[in-house]
Amino acid sequence: MNLEQNLTAALTQSPEGKAEEAWPADAHLHQPPEASQLLLPEHSSCLAVKTYLRMCGLPFLDRISDNAEFMSPGGRLTHLPVLRLGPVKTFAEFEPIVAQVEAMQAGHSLGSWMSEDRRDDVRCLVNYVENVFTLAEIHMSFVDAVNYQRYTAPRSGAAHPWPLSVLRRMAKQKEALRILKVYQWQDMDNDQVLHEVGVCVGTLIGQLEEQQPEEGYLCGARPCALDALVFGHVAAILTTKLPNMELAEVLATYPRLLAHCRRIDGSLFGGKLLSGEEPEELA
Repeated sequence: MNLEQNLTAALTQSPEGKAEEAWPADAHLHQPPEASQLLLPEHSSCLAVKTYLRMCGLPFLDRISDNAEFMSPGGRLTHLPVLRLGPVKTFAEFEPIVAQVEAMQAGHSLGSWMSEDRRDDVRCLVNYVENVFTLAEIHMSFVDAVNYQRYTAPRSGAAHPWPLSVLRRMAKQKEALRILKVYQWQDMDNDQVLHEVGVCVGTLIGQLEEQQPEEGYLCGARPCALDALVFGHVAAILTTKLPNMELAEVLATYPRLLAHCRRIDGSLFGGKLLSGEEPEELA
């Protein structure tokens, strides 16, 4: 089934016998303004979702909304981006959005070429990579004093007038520290955080080195959700100008991973994301 059929058919059947739901023509992806409000972990999540939807060939409209986080139905880590499918269905964060797309596309989803056991392995990897990268981004945004004072704090309350801006900034910091405590990252220093990222990247490099030929993706000859997630985090970290760029400096020591992300950037965004240019909007 091609994309045009997906948009015009109300309900179809996959080869596996599962019902497929049509992708709506008015799918909207909401996020706060990138230039003034979006924080690093939120940027990574938004970019990962956009990359995944582009890999799936599913059209969506970007919507910049000051109140995007308040539109969110919830989530574990960032609550963003918010994907609205029609007038009722709303989803937030990478993993729930991927699960919804897979449910709608059934036998034609991005990872349908893999066995069920392999898809389960990929879901575990996605969860692991999402946790490590997002927690590292939260830590570097809220715990690192220089990043917090000069980058995170000004953005956290930017959508609101004083004194609401101060209250919102305090609330976001409290929520970030709560998340770090849940995952037992609250007492880590920067070196420990960077070590965890290095271990995670080592796992990803191992995945890439297993693929033949070298231009393969993380789990085989075709892309999957893991590729989109990794690209979203790596591209966001490399292109977000924090006062303390230690996280980006660590990633820069892994040329194999950077080459993989540059190929995705070239195929989906015209090579403009990692070069700092503005990619064309997906129609």
